[in-house]
Amino acid sequence: MAGMLFFASCQDWLDEEPKKVAAETFYNTVEEANAAVMAPLYKLRSGFNLNYPSLMECFADYQYGRASGSWGDNSRYAGLNTTNVTRTNAIWSSLYNAIRDCNIAIDRLPKATDLNETQKAAYLGEMKFIRGFSYYYLVRLYGDMPLRTEKNMQEYDLGKSPKEDIYTFIVEDLEYAGTNAPDKARIVGAPSKYAAKSLLAQVQAELGNYIETKRLTEEVVNSGQYSLVPITTSREFDKIFGPDVLTTTEEIFYMKSDRSSNMGWQYVVMCAHPQALIDGEKMHRSGGWYGICTDSDNKVIAGWDDNDLRKDFNLLHFNWGEGDNMYLAAKYRDPDATGENNGNVSYPLIRYADVLLLYAEASVMASGTPNADAMEKLNMVHRRGYGFPPNSPSPVDFKLEDYNTKEKFMDLLVREQAYENYNEGKRWPFLVRLGIAKEVIKDVKGIDVADKHFLFPIPTTEFDYNKMLDPVKDQNPGY
Repeated sequence: MAGMLFFASCQDWLDEEPKKVAAETFYNTVEEANAAVMAPLYKLRSGFNLNYPSLMECFADYQYGRASGSWGDNSRYAGLNTTNVTRTNAIWSSLYNAIRDCNIAIDRLPKATDLNETQKAAYLGEMKFIRGFSYYYLVRLYGDMPLRTEKNMQEYDLGKSPKEDIYTFIVEDLEYAGTNAPDKARIVGAPSKYAAKSLLAQVQAELGNYIETKRLTEEVVNSGQYSLVPITTSREFDKIFGPDVLTTTEEIFYMKSDRSSNMGWQYVVMCAHPQALIDGEKMHRSGGWYGICTDSDNKVIAGWDDNDLRKDFNLLHFNWGEGDNMYLAAKYRDPDATGENNGNVSYPLIRYADVLLLYAEASVMASGTPNADAMEKLNMVHRRGYGFPPNSPSPVDFKLEDYNTKEKFMDLLVREQAYENYNEGKRWPFLVRLGIAKEVIKDVKGIDVADKHFLFPIPTTEFDYNKMLDPVKDQNPGY
């Protein structure tokens, strides 16, 4: 219809009618408000979901981009090659497109005539969560950047805002979402108020506000809405990460996938090899790119206890011609995937296990001293990794007296985070947040990481079309 109208109508319609439609008829009904929430989530499934996890895993201490592929330079911290600059550009575009969709809806929803004030606030909470989420990932990857909101979305030429202002804006969005978003996700994949509190806890930790981080994670824990999925064998982790899982008791906010609508997750095939099998089935039906891998010489892998069921689940021994000590990242698989770039596996952005680890970190960092409560939260995650019930003492429990200083406890937590979040794209941001990324990479990979690798380059297209940015003065250092 839009195409027919374009050719049949006059310039006045092109100038005026779309504005009238958007202002007066869109975001009035529940169905239209639902569509408003889905639009930015759809945008995140493109550049961000396709490229972010792979890049983060290349930078992690325990993992490598395959040496003979385009990802290898990332693990050598040699700078972004042309292919990887294209990938970082896609992340920027995807996140800003999601922000644009949120800004439009946040501007329009308060004017809706068929929604009551409670409904409006709930939908605005969901939209502000997605916008806050998008800015949080942008500011950590790019630093200072244009702050586009519903108030200035008509201004294309916009200068950079300091990252401190970006963080203030993120906190405001997430505080609103934590108060007004639904108590439980309206549909699987949509954000809830506890997703907002969980993300805000991460933001406060990023800012060093550990008292707030502890308060927020404690609210999520005490809500009673989440629990760790118990497992007894390594393959039972498929109950959490497998291709047939719709949702679980530990899902807080995931990027959902659906192979039937051709909206799967490319990272599944990224990790797979065409000949690699798990339980006699292909990791990915259409083959695999095996772009992400590790080896037994890596210190993190070498130190991983063989009795930890997470190790057997996450690592698949496979020699594709680069040595018999190589492992594929096996957390995600889909033997029934319908296409090369698809997999019916969701991206676990915020899990209950993440909240428990963050609670433990915040409790110790806020007080300066390890305590039984923090150790119990850490042990819950650790026990489950060994197949024991998460909420009961087990033979593998860490003892508080063995980790009775902040330094000892944090060293333990850093190690446990690697094994729990292996192949989830969370390790590199975690090391950067703690300020230990250079130290850890030097110890594990023997490489000195230059400062420029802590930020991505702002895309050249932003300088081409945003006249308030100078391509020399406003580009990130080192690019």
